[in-house]
Amino acid sequence: MKKNLINNIYSSYYFILILYISLIVGFALNENSTGGAYIDYLGQKKISISFANNFLETFLNFEQEQTRHSPILIMFFSIFEKIKLNDLFIRLINLHLCLFLPIIFYKCLKLKFYNIDNKYLILFSGLLFLSPTFRSLAIWPDSRIWGLTFFTISIYYFLNYKNDKNFKNCLLTILFYSIGSYISPNFSVFSVFFLLYFLRKLPLIKNLQILTLNLLLALPAFYYIFILDVNFMFSASAIPGGEVNTLQALNISNKILIISSLILFYLLPFIFSKSINLNLSLEKAHLNYIFVSILVFIISIFFFNYQNDFTGGGIFFKISNFLFKNNILFFFISGISIFIIYKIFYYSKINFLIIFLLLLNNPQLTIYHKYYDPLLLILFLTLFEINFKKQNLFSKKTINIFYLFSLFFLALSISKAYV
Repeated sequence: MKKNLINNIYSSYYFILILYISLIVGFALNENSTGGAYIDYLGQKKISISFANNFLETFLNFEQEQTRHSPILIMFFSIFEKIKLNDLFIRLINLHLCLFLPIIFYKCLKLKFYNIDNKYLILFSGLLFLSPTFRSLAIWPDSRIWGLTFFTISIYYFLNYKNDKNFKNCLLTILFYSIGSYISPNFSVFSVFFLLYFLRKLPLIKNLQILTLNLLLALPAFYYIFILDVNFMFSASAIPGGEVNTLQALNISNKILIISSLILFYLLPFIFSKSINLNLSLEKAHLNYIFVSILVFIISIFFFNYQNDFTGGGIFFKISNFLFKNNILFFFISGISIFIIYKIFYYSKINFLIIFLLLLNNPQLTIYHKYYDPLLLILFLTLFEINFKKQNLFSKKTINIFYLFSLFFLALSISKAYV
């Protein structure tokens, strides 16, 4: 029996090796499955060269570079530009540093599902190798994947804290989500989740230490953005034709419908594999919440103003506009999404807090699918409190469904990117 277990683990490691080789092949073929990773990399490489040539001027006038990306990672890569390292080697270094993400994800799964066979946890972490976003941003360096990596490290220490209640893990959680936020500011909203959790669980003296550490770590960002007035996050627009006002950019109706549809998309393999207790009955006790969901859906449709020309919008928005030249199919799927999301997540306030933070995670008008890939998979299996059917979740059938789903989406993304 022990020998079979060892063989199973080794076979899963060999499978991960095959996935790694596929990433190397993608690197050799200049894979760009998100469609925009290559162009984004060229823009950031130009800024990286500017940092190498004149660091201080580029740093103090960063908003003029017309990018929403944080300067932190670009400054790091400027070191390679300074020493004239070949671009091929820069990208290879980035690719192998990005491998920390599936490793950390696996370690998170080990903490969350400690009594599950390692083979399944390894294979679940291997799904990241088929993520169009992970592959594209490993091949074409970008701050988003680095920010996600440090954010996932913070999840690892958070799960550690939940297991051992060691205060050191609280501090490490804060440190790593702060680093992730500096690299990719979108992740800064999740500080609310961690802070609220710690403030509820810790005594007053520890709470003061937590708040002080957060303040100290946030001060450089506040100084850079508000005192030096380098507000790079709203200095660029991906919208054809240029400027948008803040109210339009922050339209919550757009975010509710589009992000709900993206959450449903990443829930599909869980639903198909029957890994989640999905009770679709309309219990009388929950009718008030269902009424509120319907009301939110109707209001969101009324104020929805996302245009196909904006680019992005997620897979269901794109399919609806491609097939029917309108949003009817998208609205239908979004309505189903809101209902199913409620049925899966309703029993925990933590779930709704995370969903709310996902809405705030995207402060700009354009909403791209890549912003939530593979973030949602990681959140579903780590921070969300979901009533999984573990006997179904960790099975060969479920693994097959997840890999077929991921391969289909990767193939669809590649074909769309190269058409």
